[in-house]
Amino acid sequence: MHAWGIKPVKFEYGEVVFEDKGFGRHLAEYDIIVYCVGAFKYNFERGSLHQQVLKKMPAEAIRREKEIGLALEKGKTVCIIGSHAEDYVVSGLFESNNISFGYIHEGDIFRNLKIKKSQFKPFLDDVGATQIGFYVDSIDDVICYSNTTVVGFSKRIGNGLLLFLPCIWGSTEISYLIEHFEKLVAGLISYSAKLVEETPDYIQQFQFDKEKGVIEKIDRITEEQIVPLERRLEFYKGLKSVLWLGDNSLVKATDNLLKKMGFQTYIDEIHEEDLWIMKNQEKLIIVEVKGLNKNLTRQDISKLDEHREARKAPYMTGLLIANTFMTADSLESKDQAFPPNVIEKATNTNVVITRTIDLCRIFNYLELEELPSQILLEKIQGNKGWLIFKEGKIEIIH
Repeated sequence: MHAWGIKPVKFEYGEVVFEDKGFGRHLAEYDIIVYCVGAFKYNFERGSLHQQVLKKMPAEAIRREKEIGLALEKGKTVCIIGSHAEDYVVSGLFESNNISFGYIHEGDIFRNLKIKKSQFKPFLDDVGATQIGFYVDSIDDVICYSNTTVVGFSKRIGNGLLLFLPCIWGSTEISYLIEHFEKLVAGLISYSAKLVEETPDYIQQFQFDKEKGVIEKIDRITEEQIVPLERRLEFYKGLKSVLWLGDNSLVKATDNLLKKMGFQTYIDEIHEEDLWIMKNQEKLIIVEVKGLNKNLTRQDISKLDEHREARKAPYMTGLLIANTFMTADSLESKDQAFPPNVIEKATNTNVVITRTIDLCRIFNYLELEELPSQILLEKIQGNKGWLIFKEGKIEIIH
């Protein structure tokens, strides 16, 4: 009888045979061996002081551990799947190959894994769950994490490859098991083949003379040209952060964007307004920054007006910058206009409203045309309505 009552299954890459622990064939005969934790699970007996004592490793488990060791020496791939190590064969393999592990938070089950090797994503997305983690110094390659703890790994043993993949089955139905074993074996074949093609580390210890010249040239180009370009990209990425950040992070990112436009700004840490646009130490514009998962409302404008009144500056220009639709899944769904009644409220309240995406477009225009921030300041100060970049111009919509 085959394990779980499953007969051999032919996939496009070969035949998968499902066997229980009592089958007769030598494990090293197979190209890939998948071992399920618990085939030789720990057995305990009551000791002389009535404590639980682990029984000795049974002969069948010794045989299978030796067969796996021989398979690894012959260059085969061995994958252990499960959520713990309470198995004679598994713990023996870990110990003999110096693989250190421990139970995470007293053996809680952890899911939602961070998968580093995409070959195993179809398998792990559904069944990946574990209680144990591994010390990174005792393995070669990380397959997946739970937070920062390694919970899936690979390690070269002899000429072969030993892997552990976290797994808790969600069903015992044969069709479910076959489906997931197909995903697993496909991942193992892809991953093993990729490792075989990787260049050994020692290859870099030998270099042709002309090869050294090429490497030096690449290093020089990287340092003189690539690195500055990468820094510039990071600069623009920082500016665009106003499109997704919220709360205090959004305030700081917006302050940075305004500074890069050429404005002198001041963040008020005490009062409710977020920052000011200044000129020669004089406060010109009171600025409030909001991160919203929706569109701007009339109430948001009223709050800025209240803050302006509280600071006894009712006639000072107010600028309300909103990162609207923060959780949008596309630029199209984020780029929604302010409602007409909100624009009307801003106009009646003598407040300029704008979106962070409007500011990004205005920055782009000023940078391309090499224009000073004074142009934008003159557009905002004393004005009211929606500040927008439209049809190649900075405009205020009333």
